Amino acid sequence: MQQYRVCAALLAALAACGDSGAMMTEGTGSDPTGGPTGDPTASDPTGSPTSAPTGSDSTTADPTDTGNDPTGPTGTSEPTTGDPTDTGDPPPPPPAGTCEVPVELVDTANPTAVVGDGTPESCNESTLTAALAGGGVVTFDCGGPVTITLGQAIAITSDLVIDGNHEVTLSGGGVTRILDMDTGNFESQGPHLTVQRLRFIDGKASGTEVPLGTDVDGGGGAIFHLGGSVTAIDSVFENNEAATWGPDVAGGAIYGIGVGATTVVGCTFHNNRAANGGALGALHTALTIVNSTFTNNEATGRDANYIDMMGEQAGHGGNGGAIVMDGVGRELTICGSTVQGNRGGAFGAALFRTGYEGEPTVIDRSTFADNEIPDHDDDDSPSSGALYIQGTAVTLTNSTISGNKARGSAGVWILGHGAQPAVADLTNVTITGNSTWPQDDFTMRGIGAGITIGDDTTGTILNCTIAGNDAQFGSGILHVTPLVVRNTIISNNAENQYTPLNCTGAMFATPPGSGDHNIQWPNGVQDDMDCTPGILRADPLLGELADNGGPTRTILPLAGSPALASGSDCPPTDQRGEPRGDPCTLGALESP
Repeated sequence: MQQYRVCAALLAALAACGDSGAMMTEGTGSDPTGGPTGDPTASDPTGSPTSAPTGSDSTTADPTDTGNDPTGPTGTSEPTTGDPTDTGDPPPPPPAGTCEVPVELVDTANPTAVVGDGTPESCNESTLTAALAGGGVVTFDCGGPVTITLGQAIAITSDLVIDGNHEVTLSGGGVTRILDMDTGNFESQGPHLTVQRLRFIDGKASGTEVPLGTDVDGGGGAIFHLGGSVTAIDSVFENNEAATWGPDVAGGAIYGIGVGATTVVGCTFHNNRAANGGALGALHTALTIVNSTFTNNEATGRDANYIDMMGEQAGHGGNGGAIVMDGVGRELTICGSTVQGNRGGAFGAALFRTGYEGEPTVIDRSTFADNEIPDHDDDDSPSSGALYIQGTAVTLTNSTISGNKARGSAGVWILGHGAQPAVADLTNVTITGNSTWPQDDFTMRGIGAGITIGDDTTGTILNCTIAGNDAQFGSGILHVTPLVVRNTIISNNAENQYTPLNCTGAMFATPPGSGDHNIQWPNGVQDDMDCTPGILRADPLLGELADNGGPTRTILPLAGSPALASGSDCPPTDQRGEPRGDPCTLGALESP
């Protein structure tokens, strides 16, 4: 009986990894560009899933399951976790200068309007609304730090810069969105709103009720833009809330819809929540995030977003605990940022990104740590602990993915989207301490703790450290077959003593992947398959995840490690940006 259960789990795993279906979170209609009359709120049937990996169980989620909402999909009772009143001190953004910034602070020496006459009382809702109505550059003269609490959202209709000089907090009072830039035109190129050196708190967006929760107009608890572009610089977004139940609504702090862009530089997002994208949501909007921090944000929905067997949209969200993005032809860039301690109800506790044409997803010098999809006991959603990215060309460099948890695919999951292939190129990346939730019956525990590769995905894993990840099996690389793996350390823990596999492939054969100059350490009761031909079987003698210099934490091979001076054709620098030797050290970190 035990042997049958182990084999059944393995077959389910192999079948699951061959499925490119995925839960999309934001649909862009049958015409993903919107078109002159495109409906940005429509669901895109081309993004519908077939099924998705469920760890050792291949059952798909029940689209009629409304999770913890006893009232069903009306959105009148929405499940959340954590304390929404928690406004504890979030960590500061990463040091300025980690990555080159795409925009600088706007010069506000000659403002168009000034809010206040030097006293706190003069800085109020009416004076703020009047100043913003004219557009231009707006500053404040409030005699010191001040909080302006709004009774209704302020409409933005023209190009505008708002500079709070680190002394102004704008609050929605828990009853209203703060800034609303709704042009009514998905394809509008303007206006352009810039907010800098401001704090946004307690914004609350509500929207149109739909059968599955709330429509997209319930997104953006602090800032909403339909059309135009928004830039946020050196600002804090805390305890803002968008609608928390619905398949397409997103962005607890900021939600962008349309052909514009959302750019975030040097900002902190803490304790924000929405059905999808607990902090940021982008529906067709380009998204750039630099030197910013995301902590304790939550995607509160459940069951994701997909098209059911009857051709109907189903699911109530839960994708992208911190960040969600869906759109054709738009680039996602994340550099020098930390995404830590966020939660989701479906896929991607840190990031969920859907593409359609192999658009670029570029992530550099960033950390995704301790994010999780709770181990729901009322559904079979496989989830993805940190990064879930489909249908795009992923370039992930000089970054760390650590301590993330999910039912399955706890670290990084990259896959194609329908007919669109994906690319997974990882260089100088540390993937460690990610784990699937343990189960009383270990054969029911999820698979894929480090990297999961789905259908129609090719790529290269170069000088990466994939170590200390825990799952039933496939704890290092699940479905390694289409990848080239070079100069990489693969040393993980498989609980299933009968299949202690660091790597799985398209079929049970040795070796399932390709590449050279790699080290593998089974950390299982029995030996597992070689991940790549001629791989060195040896303990890599690794230290702990620690600050070894550079913008992210890394793992240093210890003295005497067989990883030292064992690589060939290595990148010129390691994860810290330090020069590599020749021959170089295997893994993400160069060691003398």
